[in-house]
Amino acid sequence: MQPVKNATTAAKEKMSNVAATTKEKVDKAKASAEEKMHKSTAHNKEEKEIAHQEKEAKEAQAEMRKHEAKAENKGQRMEEKHLHNRAGAGIMDPAHTTTHTTTTPPPSKYI
Repeated sequence: MQPVKNATTAAKEKMSNVAATTKEKVDKAKASAEEKMHKSTAHNKEEKEIAHQEKEAKEAQAEMRKHEAKAENKGQRMEEKHLHNRAGAGIMDPAHTTTHTTTTPPPSKYI
C-alpha cells in the first residue's frame, strides 16, 4: 500500500507543479502583451523603457510565484510522506502488548 501512496503524492505534486508552470507562462504572456500595448501608446523612449521594466518586473514576480508554489508542493509531499512513513511507528497498541513474566520474584524491598 505504501508504494501506491507514494506514487499518488508524487503524481499530485507533479500536477501541481505543471499547473504552477502553466500559470507562470500565462502571466508572462500577459506581461508581454501589456508591454506591447504600453509601447504602442508611448510617446517617447522613456515611456517605452518604463513599459519594458514593468514587463521584466511582472515576469520576475511570475517566476517567483512558480518557485514558491513548487516549494510548497514539495513541502506538502514531504509532510504526507513523513506522515505515511510514521503511521504506527513507535506507537504501542495496548491490545497487542505482551507481558513478560519471570520465574524469579522481585526483591522483597519492592513488594
